[in-house]
Amino acid sequence: MPSDQAKTKRLPKESRDEITRRVLAGEKCCKLAAEFGVSPTCVSQIKLTALDPERFRLKAESKLSLKLTQKQIDQLKQVFETSTPDDNGLIPARDRWTLDHGFQLARKLFNKKPSVRAMKECMKELLARRPFYGDPKPKPPRIPRIEEIDPEFAKDPSYVAYVRSPIYQKIAQREYEMALADWERRNPNGEESPGISGSGGQCL
Repeated sequence: MPSDQAKTKRLPKESRDEITRRVLAGEKCCKLAAEFGVSPTCVSQIKLTALDPERFRLKAESKLSLKLTQKQIDQLKQVFETSTPDDNGLIPARDRWTLDHGFQLARKLFNKKPSVRAMKECMKELLARRPFYGDPKPKPPRIPRIEEIDPEFAKDPSYVAYVRSPIYQKIAQREYEMALADWERRNPNGEESPGISGSGGQCL
């Protein structure tokens, strides 16, 4: 069923002007709604728009501000092509893009939060072209930067001190060596095994 806003847009300008004049003159919304074939809510919206146009202008602009311009989309695609989430200081640090990283980047560069559909559209070429490696080779551990730590844990000074301590590094090194040995058993040729292209739609 069409929304009241959609019905309002379909009304000719002359009808909207007539409703505005008469509703501001005191005629009942229900009477005008029946006469013009719209809902009382639709007439009320026309009345409110006439009484407080600035409010509706700001509301429309706030919705528009969520959308990416073509120039911004091109800029995002350029970043996707030439860098990684890790290069841009995004969380968690990775060398492959995800939708969440895309949203973080749009917020960081433009202070915008586009829709999921818009972000998928922006990243679809990258998704279609780049294979996801389902069995990546483990990487040696390193001391994580503060922005790489989960935001909730990063608030805890004791946890931050722990992940930067020699004990944590020893544990991480031992886990890396075990994971590497296990990976080498699965990949005797020393090559990463490609998985499904697009990695299930989110990891790029």
